[in-house]
Amino acid sequence: AMILLFMGHLTAAREAIERAVDAFNASSEEERLAARAAGQDAGVADLSLMSWALWLLGHVDTAITRMVAAFQRADSIEHPHTQAYACYYASILHALRGELTIAHGHAERCLTLSEEHGFRQWRGLAHAVRGICAMMLGPSPGALEEVRSALDGYRGAGYQLGITALYVLLCPALLLGHEFEAALDLIERGLETANRNNERIFEAELYRLKARVLLDRGGPDAATEAQSLLDQALITARSQQAKALELRAARDLAALWIDQGRREEARHVLARIYGWFTQGFETQDLKEAQALFEQLR
Repeated sequence: AMILLFMGHLTAAREAIERAVDAFNASSEEERLAARAAGQDAGVADLSLMSWALWLLGHVDTAITRMVAAFQRADSIEHPHTQAYACYYASILHALRGELTIAHGHAERCLTLSEEHGFRQWRGLAHAVRGICAMMLGPSPGALEEVRSALDGYRGAGYQLGITALYVLLCPALLLGHEFEAALDLIERGLETANRNNERIFEAELYRLKARVLLDRGGPDAATEAQSLLDQALITARSQQAKALELRAARDLAALWIDQGRREEARHVLARIYGWFTQGFETQDLKEAQALFEQLR
């Protein structure tokens, strides 16, 4: 399930996780406790992975209910490594939803658990997420250096799985500081990882963010290049059924077309995906899409 998720096969990943959850629920507590071969409780891991898959598939609020269930299980068994695992996945999920204060809190807890118990991997990841959230929430001296140091440490230790999640969270923070070249370099790293390791879970988002960087930086061919990248983002998201990422790409493409006077095309591309959603209307992405859609009515 994890492999399928990070490869971007979201529907297959969800189905595999659901089978894993069913098997876990049907097992005895003795069997559940014996299933920590990877260092964390299997039930918590299943629910945490499910939360990411559901968010990407567009089930924005249901993803949170699965994450809450993961924490309930993690805290009930009082297993520190499992708690750190859940905290990290929750920090990414809430950051993706635009809930940066909540994400920062989960990263802090993950960091505390990791430092107390010596969880090297989660410590580095938690440092990165905490720093990214701090950068997005307001001026934070040293936050970018903390993030870069954490990413270098993570890669230097030989870890790679899931690093594109950090890239897509860091890129908007770099844009806030007008660090366009650093953002482009980060995106290229992400696309290289996608091609080398087949980690395509956030491939559509990388294309979208590259378009945003080019538009923000400006230049004679920025709009043309951005159009091509946003088209690619839409194609990729649709092929993966990644509704959350399709919405973001459609929103940015609609905004570009509005600027070009192509209002009917903008309305059509946004309506196609916005009308699919039945939940998550209090999240940042849906609010921004709704505001743009209202502008086009």
